Amino acid sequence: MRSETAQASEDAVRALQLEKLRGGLRQVLKSNPFWRGRLHDVTGWDDFERLPMTAKAELLADQAANAPFGTNLTFPLEDYTRLHQTSGSSGDQPLRWLDTHQSWAWWLHIWADHVYQAAGVTPADRVFFAFSFGPFIGFWSAFGGAERLGAMAISGGAMTTEQRIRNLRDVGATVLLATPTYALRMADKAQELHLDLASSDIRLTIHAGEPGASIPSTRSAIEAAYMAVSFDHTGMTELGPTGHSCTQRDGIHLIESEFIFEVVDTKGRPALEGELVATNLGRWGSPLFRYRTGDHVSLSREQCSCGSSFVKVVGGIRGRVDDMFTVRGVNLYPSQVEDIVRRHSAVREFVLERRAVKHMDEVVLVVEMAEADAPTDRLEADLRQALGVRISCRVVPVGTLPPGELKAKRIVNAP
Repeated sequence: MRSETAQASEDAVRALQLEKLRGGLRQVLKSNPFWRGRLHDVTGWDDFERLPMTAKAELLADQAANAPFGTNLTFPLEDYTRLHQTSGSSGDQPLRWLDTHQSWAWWLHIWADHVYQAAGVTPADRVFFAFSFGPFIGFWSAFGGAERLGAMAISGGAMTTEQRIRNLRDVGATVLLATPTYALRMADKAQELHLDLASSDIRLTIHAGEPGASIPSTRSAIEAAYMAVSFDHTGMTELGPTGHSCTQRDGIHLIESEFIFEVVDTKGRPALEGELVATNLGRWGSPLFRYRTGDHVSLSREQCSCGSSFVKVVGGIRGRVDDMFTVRGVNLYPSQVEDIVRRHSAVREFVLERRAVKHMDEVVLVVEMAEADAPTDRLEADLRQALGVRISCRVVPVGTLPPGELKAKRIVNAP
């Protein structure tokens, strides 16, 4: 049973959400062409729940029909100061997204006052960004958030993996931001170069783009390589920075002061486990209402020992709703496979290669091993014991699979 204090805190958050929603929605209904015909005014939560849910396909269709930016624009075009776009990693056409000065400040506020604060980053830190700074928003917002916090922000753009390793060591970086896959790739490269990352000044690592930092074995591998504490972060280009892990690191706290979150089942009905749906409350120039994120989550309202009153995604984001695959009647997500694979230190990288055979998924685990002739018997046995199905392995040479600087694609279709 929840305590009266916890219930009062939840009620206060709900009141804040409704106040922000009503204030921003008035302007959106007045001048945003995309939303005017889709939404109605909201005076209470019953009104909100009657708003239609929004899917990425609608946004893509709008931008295709109204190129280049679509009609989800609340203000005149000259009011927008930044243009970013989605990575297109899911195979879709990338979405372009515009931000005003105010909405960009909202992004940086969340990074500085929520994500970095939860991880324990301070103005005394030197934050190294192991990314190529292209049009993807996550790197830029994280960089700007570090500046807002007052920390030293160090770009690792336009560098090779070796250059990044040497640079972060030379400048005394104390915080590393990278995808989980790329953090491990850097660790492997450092080992090849006989450079000890564990003796660097890195004390914290923050990760996004993949579930890895919330997967215990992946997180443990990163922490062992850097002798640092690792934290997870979630967000979407079109939506905003949605959550972060805490000192307990057993899930993701969703930032309910800046978003309204829901979870729905496959039929769109409220559920505790299913697809995450989000409404942002500070990006009014190009807002999203009841947006189906495609992320599969399980929520808990139990009070977290870290002290946060925000709802928790138990174990982090499990995976993409459309990434679920079925092997002999067992539904699985790539994150479940990764938790087993990362316990095997000989594995450098992996993907799941899927093909449909008689309307069923056949899946092979393709792995890069530290030694090309390393046996996979133990890995296959561990997968079978943990998951209850047999997944065979195929070893490929190191360097065959993408290095994962951006989001790693864990499921690929067999040629």
